[in-house]
Amino acid sequence: MDTTSQHQKNRQIVARYWQEFWTNGNTSVVDELCAEDVTVFYPLHGQFVGKAAVKRMLEDFKQSFPDVSFRLLSPFPLIAENDYVVARWFGGGKHTGKACFDLPIGSLPQPNSGKEMRFSGTTVFTLRDGKIVEEIGEESALSALQQLGLI
Repeated sequence: MDTTSQHQKNRQIVARYWQEFWTNGNTSVVDELCAEDVTVFYPLHGQFVGKAAVKRMLEDFKQSFPDVSFRLLSPFPLIAENDYVVARWFGGGKHTGKACFDLPIGSLPQPNSGKEMRFSGTTVFTLRDGKIVEEIGEESALSALQQLGLI
């Protein structure tokens, strides 16, 4: 496969993964598009290794923020180079579920606080053999924590 075709294939994999996992909340897509030992890291949540841990991270977060969703920003393209794809995104949600202790600073110890957070970020994906092996993001966690009243 030529380089242009590989870059296009990697962009398609990341676009599909993003839509299913982060936008729609469909964790089963991890089984199809990620490597067994996939690593996901975001400062707001920490590091998760392996398909089960990655799926559980989003499932747990959605229990506290049931409407949480993240969308790729347009008109920004997914940028692919070698085994990497870079994505810009925006999202957030409202705390209408269970108490939330999955935050690096503080917590929302009572369920359904009604606090809302909206923030953006940039994520770098690493792919090998058509599978996502690493998802490393930098989100505006400070902004999210401020909106939740934790900072």
